Amino acid sequence: MEIEVNRNIRIPLYLQIKEQLKEQIQSGQLKKDTQLPTERDLSLKLKVSRNTVSMAYKELVQEKIISSISGKGTFIIADTEQENNLFNTINKLPVIRNIDSAIQKALELNIQLEDFMRLVNHRLNKKKNLFSNVHIAFVECNQEQLLYFSQKLELGTGIHITPILIDEMYHQKEQFLEKIRTVDLIVTTFFHLKEMQRCLMGENKKIIPIALDPQIETMVQIARSTSPDMNIGLVCLTSKFAERVVKSINNVGIKYKKIIYTTTHNKVELKELLNNSDILIVSPGRKKEIQELISKNIPLIEFIYIPDKGSVDTLKKNIFDIKKKEVT
Repeated sequence: MEIEVNRNIRIPLYLQIKEQLKEQIQSGQLKKDTQLPTERDLSLKLKVSRNTVSMAYKELVQEKIISSISGKGTFIIADTEQENNLFNTINKLPVIRNIDSAIQKALELNIQLEDFMRLVNHRLNKKKNLFSNVHIAFVECNQEQLLYFSQKLELGTGIHITPILIDEMYHQKEQFLEKIRTVDLIVTTFFHLKEMQRCLMGENKKIIPIALDPQIETMVQIARSTSPDMNIGLVCLTSKFAERVVKSINNVGIKYKKIIYTTTHNKVELKELLNNSDILIVSPGRKKEIQELISKNIPLIEFIYIPDKGSVDTLKKNIFDIKKKEVT
């Protein structure tokens, strides 16, 4: 088990430890039932306070990834990444408790479990209708985020997302408005909210602003791979995405010599960039292309922005409210 902490960045040490442990467990590097070092031993090894390790372990316990057994030690209990995602994330614990409570209530009312399951399936099918055929427009300034949002964000079945570059609002306004008028909801980032509101004044369309944050695992991986004497290469589709990545890296205090970025697809120019880079960052969608060119000795990191949990919850609530009005 190898853990590295970087004190030159603003990501809390306990979170760096937690994410590295979680990554090693979910990737299979650390197996189920493996005993982890004691808080004291790991704190001495990493030269951090015992409380720092305790906080990392505590969050992994809450997520049901590890378990601390009094008098015996701390062990990995997570079986697979799929199980962790389905059952053991802390935000799903209230749902699990409600399910258990409903089962208990059914038994108290002498409802057979088979009948209970039929009731559950009936309610699920009814609720699914609330989310059928919802059309959302996602408006952003760079292609990378449009692609990621459209392909990766899980909003349930029957949700259709139309990606729209904000440039269309200025250069193809009629086409832009035609697309907007066919959707139930518009999503954009807080950065573009005011200009969207100005453009769509009088259209009677609800706009939901979301916050996009760098994926914490991405930032930890960059911090672990980078030092002040290194050059970072960045390959993406747009200069706007590159500027956002540079700002995000600077905001967390990661030290580096310089960042060189390109949006080219020319293999000769790409290879020149690779030859001058100690690590390489790629935007979503360009990883496979660059993997064919890059040396295995150079770390390759895909930079991913994701909507924060509060934004996703707000979006789902608005989708639910829209469809609730349509279902009697």
